[in-house]
Amino acid sequence: MRSVWTAWRLTAKILTSARRLWIPFLITAVTEAFFIGLVWLAPHPPFSTVLAPPIRYFFGERVLHYPTHLWFLYHAMKHTNVAAAVAVGAFMSGLAWAMVKQSHEGVPLSLHGAIVSKQVRYGRVLILWMIAWGVAKGALELIGQYGPKSLWMFGSMIGLTILLQALFVYAIPITVFQQTAWWKALWRGVLETVHHPVSTLLAVIVPSTLVILFAMFVSPTHIADWMLHTAPEITVLLVAARLLVWTLADTLLTITIAHLWWIHHHTPAAAVTSADPVPLASSPSPNTTFMSREGPTVA
Repeated sequence: MRSVWTAWRLTAKILTSARRLWIPFLITAVTEAFFIGLVWLAPHPPFSTVLAPPIRYFFGERVLHYPTHLWFLYHAMKHTNVAAAVAVGAFMSGLAWAMVKQSHEGVPLSLHGAIVSKQVRYGRVLILWMIAWGVAKGALELIGQYGPKSLWMFGSMIGLTILLQALFVYAIPITVFQQTAWWKALWRGVLETVHHPVSTLLAVIVPSTLVILFAMFVSPTHIADWMLHTAPEITVLLVAARLLVWTLADTLLTITIAHLWWIHHHTPAAAVTSADPVPLASSPSPNTTFMSREGPTVA
């Protein structure tokens, strides 16, 4: 419990004092906003010539017409989120973890330094993100399709989402911090969660709850009702709100897990109450350490 509290304190400290650490997450958010913009432009000439046919094929003609198209903007975000994660999101999360490592080494935070260090391999982190997303997506789809439609099943799906998030959440940090192969990082990540279940679950629950509550209260069904009783354009505000909430949750989870892993492996148990980063020089080399693991966010 002390370790996760320290990780939260370090996260709050670094996010308020080192604004450049927000850059990777802002790049991901801007990329998703770009994809949302493409969906917005799809019905409008001359963009409709290229953008409308794939949307029409997968979702039907109706979503290209007002006001349904505004509702579709929000609905399509589960796809634009995946597209942004594949394009830049997984890699940017890896760079954020590398920047947290810089803070613990006493090196000035630098996105450029994280890139040129080549600690983050695009293919490696993307594979880990895709595995985590695919397992979570597949499990929830199966339960949703074949499970009973009941309140306890809904609660079970929420619990499963958090559990899977916790199992995969260390995979990317491990491959960034220890430069391990993706399959080793995946396995070590699961072991890390097993060894530190309470602190990991607490770190995951806070940002995950933020996303889950927003999804419950701002669902496509509720949005359709609000559009009827207010104005269809309210969807644009809700799209912006969802993008903000998901970016904030992703930032909190990523940075907290990075600090938590570092505390587990580089901080003596008696010193966990300290809120100051632990210099790497006083710690074992990441290439000769024990077990670690990390993993991406389920989108």
